[in-house]
Amino acid sequence: MDCLQPSLKYPRSSAILDDISGPDYISKLHDDILIHMLDKLPMEEAGRTSLLSKRWNGLWRHKRNVELGYKLFQKPNRSVKLGYKLFQKSGNDVLPLLIKGFSDVRQQTIHRLSASLRYDKTMLTDIKLLMDYASSKNVEELYMDFNAKTDNIKWRRRYSFVLKPELVKQFSSLVKLSLKSLKLETLPPLCFMALGELFLEQVKLGEDSVEKITSNCPSLALLCLSNCNPSSDLNIVIAANSNILHLVIREEFTGPQNTPYSCSIRAANVKTIEFASALPRKGYQMKGTLSCSEAIFRLDQMEPRLEAVKVFSSGIRGNYTQNFLGLLGKLVTAEVLTLSSWCIQVLSIEVHRWNRPPTFEAKHLILEIGLNRWEFPGVAYMLLGCHKLENLVVVMGAPAKLDYGSVETLVRLGRIGLPEPSSKILQKLEVVEFKNYPGPYGTWDGDEFNQDRFFAGSEVGSLLVWNLKTYADNLKKTVFSTGEKRFATDQFRRFGDLSSAANLGLCHIPCVYRVFGYKCYQHL
Repeated sequence: MDCLQPSLKYPRSSAILDDISGPDYISKLHDDILIHMLDKLPMEEAGRTSLLSKRWNGLWRHKRNVELGYKLFQKPNRSVKLGYKLFQKSGNDVLPLLIKGFSDVRQQTIHRLSASLRYDKTMLTDIKLLMDYASSKNVEELYMDFNAKTDNIKWRRRYSFVLKPELVKQFSSLVKLSLKSLKLETLPPLCFMALGELFLEQVKLGEDSVEKITSNCPSLALLCLSNCNPSSDLNIVIAANSNILHLVIREEFTGPQNTPYSCSIRAANVKTIEFASALPRKGYQMKGTLSCSEAIFRLDQMEPRLEAVKVFSSGIRGNYTQNFLGLLGKLVTAEVLTLSSWCIQVLSIEVHRWNRPPTFEAKHLILEIGLNRWEFPGVAYMLLGCHKLENLVVVMGAPAKLDYGSVETLVRLGRIGLPEPSSKILQKLEVVEFKNYPGPYGTWDGDEFNQDRFFAGSEVGSLLVWNLKTYADNLKKTVFSTGEKRFATDQFRRFGDLSSAANLGLCHIPCVYRVFGYKCYQHL
């Protein structure tokens, strides 16, 4: 039998590369689609698309998202190529030409304008020009970095530029404003009537700057302060007439030790307060009466060095523990609590030091943890303290890096604690959800959910489910979510004898206040 021969031959790769003169389907798309594609490109790259064809020529000037990098403003002469034009100009000449090119496009509205500047004495002209242009084009989002750095010195601070009120025009359309690396006393009143979100990063604020800003911006709902006043005290006072709903304080370590400066917060009307990254200051004070309904502690950068922080019998060295516990004690009335892995492990230390939890008013508890053995006592701490808890969400991720070597000795030398009466805990809990977005391989066998594989890699996931099933008498539903699917059930399987967890020194949540090896569940 003759072998079958293919009727077509595969073309040579060189022939494929040579055949680039096919129909241009992309250029036939609607202008709005092409402009949306250009919005994803940096300014210089978008300008070069004018060289593709007449269809693309000048289309970049219709961009709704305009990004002006600091290289466009550099003072040494350089060439800036946008479209068919080659600007052999200095920074002061390039910006007017760019803005003129945009201004020639009629009925153009800029959605987002981003500018990164390098500080020098002549930058005032550029800033005034950008402010005027943004105001005239009804910009909705404005991002300005007044000192873009190219060096690798992470914590270099420069506040040479002061934003003066006379530089700010009327921004009736601006809803989001981000300012970085400057000194700021306040924002002028009646200029930002529609401003809803304000982000200040590496900004030097005065004693009453936050109060003036929140008073002058009546529509402001979100205020985010990132690494503000790293070398001085930070005073945060929200004006009484403010409508701010969400206050975010994001700070990082500038060195291996706490900074000698403090942070004072007076935010009576804020509904949500969030502490992000770290608490590096000497102290944090919350003054006045709080009506906060949600508190978020996402302290995922509390390790100032790459190696794990050593845990001693008296807690973590320094003011790390005191700062967090002090703030948590002030926010016990919040109805929604979010805690990261570092926070939960600090609460585990409190358990091993025989410190009972306060009474929390939280009805919704969100734990962003890794479900490892040193997080279990901290989880129990929160569940024992939240008597009104209705919903529990566990977002699984990487746990914090803490070294508990010396806590083992402390626990072995401790006394036997009395178990919490099981009739008092988790009686209002109705819904529990575990979220594992990466989703371990093999969690789903077709449409079948495999709970053991879902908790693969976690030390106490199944144990926590067993405790919730045992003590939450009114539990109606447990939900398991991955990046692909969501599985909900009202059926709970038992995990057999708890002797398998004896090597972890763990068993029932009410009995975490005890020494290792004490079988407290015999007394329940």
